[in-house]
Amino acid sequence: MKLRKRYLPVAAVLGAAIAVVPALAAAPSEAKLEVNENCVEPDWPCWTTEGSASRPQPTKSVTIASGGTVTFIDHGEKANVAWMGSTPTCEPSVPVSPTPPKTGWEGKCTFQTPGTYRFESSTLFNEGGSLNYTEYEIVVEGAATGTTPTAPSPGGGGTTTSPPSSAGGGSGSGAAPAAPLVGSASEAVELARAQHGSSVRGSIQVSQAGVGGRLEVDLLASGASPAKAGHSPQVLVGRLVRSSLYAGTTSFTVPLNAKGKAALHHHRRLTLTVKITLTPLHGSAVTVTRGVVVRT
Repeated sequence: MKLRKRYLPVAAVLGAAIAVVPALAAAPSEAKLEVNENCVEPDWPCWTTEGSASRPQPTKSVTIASGGTVTFIDHGEKANVAWMGSTPTCEPSVPVSPTPPKTGWEGKCTFQTPGTYRFESSTLFNEGGSLNYTEYEIVVEGAATGTTPTAPSPGGGGTTTSPPSSAGGGSGSGAAPAAPLVGSASEAVELARAQHGSSVRGSIQVSQAGVGGRLEVDLLASGASPAKAGHSPQVLVGRLVRSSLYAGTTSFTVPLNAKGKAALHHHRRLTLTVKITLTPLHGSAVTVTRGVVVRT
């Protein structure tokens, strides 16, 4: 008696093979991002999955499954997390904007809804273009399909990041325009008094009243000796202008111009007056002035 060979239909075999693919490619349920203070080059902080590795590349995008978590760890650089639109649910230990940046914290955010969650850490390094280490995203895939739907609408069950409007800032007839900054000027501006390199870095908290406005940051030094501020006339040694501002944390990096770089190279340090002006679409401009010393 001959034994019959039994063959599965080709379609069934292919179907079984295809069914395995999503399981093999499923996104992880958790990830970790840690601030490394020496990304690519010394003193260039960024978020990375490589922890304390030497000079890693920033991890600009992380993919997890819906319902998964991302653990944020910052033991060095002073940072916070500002969600740009869609928001997850974060533990209280995570400083979510408008909570100011802080050092030495760790916490988890849970992402229930599939989509792309973009965030910014304004105090991290930003020299523009590919050297902008402030902007990142978390891609959350659907658990069943492994696909990424369109981003969920803001406020979908997470911690809101839009700063509250200033009191008395209604737009009704006769109402005075609200302040374009979140809180007082001293609270809204984050600017280290001592910095290294040929750029000045900082951030400013923009309120809803400042949305769409214009930010100008001027670096001023003494004309007689740029190493010693406080002597008039002052000379412009750097300027940054940014328009169409959004609510929340806006970071800025202002490079020194040729004159400023020459003075810094010659004296090894440069004392600057940093003049920050935010001009809203409606209402009066707000100017904040700070002193900063940069060293090579």
